[in-house]
Amino acid sequence: MKVVRLILRSCIDFYRDNGLTLAGSMSYFTMMAIVPLCIFLITVFGHLLGEYPGFYRFFLSKVTNFFPAATQQVTDDLATIISYHGLGKVSLALYGMMSYQVFASIESSLNAIFKIKKQRHVILSLLVSLIVVALVFALLTTTFAVASLIPLLKTLGSAVPMIKVGAITKFFLRFVLPFVLVMFLIMLLYVLVPRTRVSALNALKGAFFATLLLEVAKHAFTWYVSSVAHFGKIYGSLTAFVMFLLWMFYSSSIFLIGAEIVHNLQGQKSTRGEK
Repeated sequence: MKVVRLILRSCIDFYRDNGLTLAGSMSYFTMMAIVPLCIFLITVFGHLLGEYPGFYRFFLSKVTNFFPAATQQVTDDLATIISYHGLGKVSLALYGMMSYQVFASIESSLNAIFKIKKQRHVILSLLVSLIVVALVFALLTTTFAVASLIPLLKTLGSAVPMIKVGAITKFFLRFVLPFVLVMFLIMLLYVLVPRTRVSALNALKGAFFATLLLEVAKHAFTWYVSSVAHFGKIYGSLTAFVMFLLWMFYSSSIFLIGAEIVHNLQGQKSTRGEK
């Protein structure tokens, strides 16, 4: 019951904190900057790892898997646009500045959720953004290394019969590992981005809720737009774009509700400390 009360309270706080407006702002800036951000990340990875097609395909799969099947037309176009361009230093800096709008929007929204009125200096905000990018790089490379074990184990299995890739291993790498990756990315944002100290354990709890709800929402959203809401009759050729924008809004809302859970958990900890 405590968990249910916490979730309900967090949803109420989300509306009280103008969460819908914050989610709309986040979804707009993310939509505008998602291509520059992905190109920036791929270029940084390319400079560090070299032009490695396997990692590039892995990165694209993680980006496109974040979106529900209903937005496949738009995500396919995104996958076509995003590529390793081998940008120069000036172009890379330009793409980085364009990508910064995403982090600035997330920071502003999380500060509103955590009731923080004073924003960071822009230099410190940029530094935090770079730290997040570095940690994203570390998480992605680690996940890619673990995911690459399947082909290696299959190759070794043909030579060494004792080495087998079972159903549990495949399930872990196909479903559990992506879930854990998204959860840790969200947790990092909850811990690093707000201009306040956030407990890593509370952030992990909020990130688990947000990631779980995102997975459920992906399937529910696809079912809804394909079986209930007939957007094609209303929006015509704009249907794919509208569904993409709606998903960005819903996912931003879920992310902020998770932040409300973290904030309420922080408040419970403070109350227990006072007692």
